[in-house]
Amino acid sequence: MKKNNGVLNYLKEITIVVIGVLIAVFISNYKDSVDNEKYIEKTLLAIENDIKLSQSDLDTVYNRHLKLFEILREKLEGSEPLDPELTFVELIASSGGFQVTTSKNISLRFFINQKAELLEYDIISKLLDIETQSELLQLKTRRLTDFFYENIDEGGEEVFMKLAYYLNDILDSEHTLLESYSEFLDKNQKKLEYEKE
Repeated sequence: MKKNNGVLNYLKEITIVVIGVLIAVFISNYKDSVDNEKYIEKTLLAIENDIKLSQSDLDTVYNRHLKLFEILREKLEGSEPLDPELTFVELIASSGGFQVTTSKNISLRFFINQKAELLEYDIISKLLDIETQSELLQLKTRRLTDFFYENIDEGGEEVFMKLAYYLNDILDSEHTLLESYSEFLDKNQKKLEYEKE
């Protein structure tokens, strides 16, 4: 009988320990879940702020480049012949200049390096698409600036046609990136509103 009481007491103690461990694991998992949700929310807000700043900067640059492109097209397609004395640098200076945009995706890089598995695939996909488009825009801009420095004192229809081609290519990437920024901000806003409900 004493032997049965010893086994029964042993099973009671093990049951209490197992229940205690399960409660501790549940509390730990719950705390991790809450911490992860807070982390995701803070990170998405930081990414959203970076994208809003980048969007504002890019919108200004896009409008400046569009103005330059319109001036360039007017000179190339205008009824008056192109002034053969007009140089590349004079055209750029007279139209307000050329500006390079900077994208701020520090939060995205940090998040992907830390806890990318916490985000949904479509959000990560959109953010990576934005980053890829930003890199492509930087490459196109670098190509134009190289062309600019090679032809800084040049002029003529051929140089301005190449400038128009490069600038149109940049405008296309800027427009696509602006659309991606807007799509992400809309989706992120809807996601945050849904989670608050």
